[in-house]
Formats: sequence, structure tokens, C-alpha cells
Amino acid sequence: MASAVYEQTFTPFLREIEAEMRAARQEQSEIAPILWQVIDYQFGWDIPPEDSARFRKVTGKKIRPLLMALVAQAVRGDYRHVLPAGVALEFVHNFTLIHDDVMDESPERRHRPAVWTRWGPYQAINAGDGLYALSFLASTRLHRIGTPPAKTVRVVEWLARACLQTAEGQILDMDFETRDTVSTDDYITMIANKTGALIECAAGIGALLSTDDEALIAAYTDFGRRLGIAFQVRDDYLGIWGDKAQTGKSTTSDIREKKKSYPVLAAFERAVPADRASLQAIYRQESLSDADIATVMDILERTGAPALTDQIARSYYDGALERLGWTGADQELIRQYAAFLVRREY
Repeated sequence: MASAVYEQTFTPFLREIEAEMRAARQEQSEIAPILWQVIDYQFGWDIPPEDSARFRKVTGKKIRPLLMALVAQAVRGDYRHVLPAGVALEFVHNFTLIHDDVMDESPERRHRPAVWTRWGPYQAINAGDGLYALSFLASTRLHRIGTPPAKTVRVVEWLARACLQTAEGQILDMDFETRDTVSTDDYITMIANKTGALIECAAGIGALLSTDDEALIAAYTDFGRRLGIAFQVRDDYLGIWGDKAQTGKSTTSDIREKKKSYPVLAAFERAVPADRASLQAIYRQESLSDADIATVMDILERTGAPALTDQIARSYYDGALERLGWTGADQELIRQYAAFLVRREY
């Protein structure tokens, strides 16, 4: 599914998610103007309404609240009752993006300067903290639409737990940068937390707010976890072999920053001794030259890392679909969504 098809297919959901995000933001408009200037920039709300093409380019795909809405639609036949929770999750996700860009020193996000490169790392941290708080304020909007208090509490618990898991994943990710040996199994554990937790949370809350069937809630939660892993492995593939015009990110940045993404770790495990020694020597350096990056790219190709990375993403994707348990019209949009995450080009 291309980006244009994605937007066309899910436009009704995305428009209502966007409207709920803006409403939650507007409720807190008395907060310091500088904070809103940064947050509005993060979501593309600084762009004039008539410049819709540029807005779509920088606003983000909103895949997490969209998944929550699609699960709710499949389970209950409606999704509007989950919008406050979906928006809360989107705010959490963007708080992690702002902080990640600071830690990774990534200069760009969504085809334009990252928040920290425009306002500095300290204000970026402040803005991320503000979004974290805003996420929980957004979740309180659930009670206004009649959500049972017990379920609202569970939503807040799930959001908080997902934040903890995401933080654990980020800690592991940064730790991997200085470790000589990291297995692909270690990596899957890390991304199950850093990326999978929020997607798992999206699917789980979508079901939680739509049914009392705990087995069904568990099935959708596991679906989200597996899909989150597949999504990140696909992201790793695009981080090296993707088209910058599509991804908005340099295809060498992950290697230059010595990210131990799935393709790199697979190459470490599969490389012949000479190539493994070359990789170890390169990744022990303080910084990498263009020649080092070219060497890494050659080794990745020789070890079959592109095909293996694609295969692993597909395996988790297939496992996620198995957890859906049946094929029906009510799940068709979820299946289209999942296919987009794992086969996308950006």
C-alpha cells in the first residue's frame, strides 16, 4: 500500500484522530506559548491550512491511534469511543520521538529540522516532557464520553506501562551501541519494548475499550506486539536500503551512528571471520568515514542481510495475522493496515 492509498483508505479515521488531537491541545492553550510553539511544530500545526500537501508530509502517519481505532471498529462496529486514548498514545509516541532525536543527534524528522536542531536540546526535552503530561490529560477525556471508570484506570495503567517498556527499550538500544556483542535475539527483545510496546498498547486498548472478553483482548494485544516487532524490523530495512525521498531520513545515518539494527547484527552473526573482524574494527571507532560505511554496506550484501531482514519482518507479520484468528469483513481494514506497516516504502 503506497502512502497515497494509505491516506485515502484511512482518511475518515485520520481526520477524527487529528480533530481529537487538536481539541485536547486546545483545552490546555493557557500553557506557556513557547511550549505550544514547539509542540505545534512537531505536529505540523504551524503550517497554514491551505498548504495541505506540506502538512501531510510533516504531520506523521498516526499509525498507533489508527490501529486502536481499527481494532475498536472490528470488535464493536465503532471507534469514536477510543479516540481520547488513541490521541494520548500519539502524544506519548511523539514525546519519545523528540527525546530520541536529542539522544541520537538526528538532525531531521519528517522531512524538516528536528525539534532539538531548531530550539536546542534543552527546550526539546522540555517539549517532550510537556507532551508526556499532555498525553495523560488527553486520556482523562474518556470519562466525558461515558467510559466506565474501571476501564479508564486500566487505560492509564496500560499507557504508563507502555512508557516504561519504551524507556527500557531505549536504554537497551543505547547500551547496545557500546557493547561488542549483541545477538539478534537481544535485539528482538529490545525492539519488542522500544517499538512494540506502543503498538501492542494501541491494539490492546482498542479491544479493552470495546469488549469485556479478556481472551479477545489478549489476542489483539499479542497481535499488536508481533506487528510492532515486524514494523521495526521493516524500519531497520528502510533505514539502510530505503529511499530518502520517501523516508525523509539519510540511508547512511543508522550506520554512521553505529546503530546495531537487525541487518547489522545479522551480518555480525553470519559474516565470515575476516568480514566479522572488519565489522568489529569499524564499530569500535569513535566515528565512521564514508569508506567505513561503504565497507559495512558491502558486508551486509555478502551476508544476505537484506533478504534475511525482510524474511524476519515477514515472519512476525505472519504470526501477528495468526492471532487475529479469523478472516472477516470486520478485520479487512486491520489486515490492510498491517500489510502497509510491513511492506511500506517510507
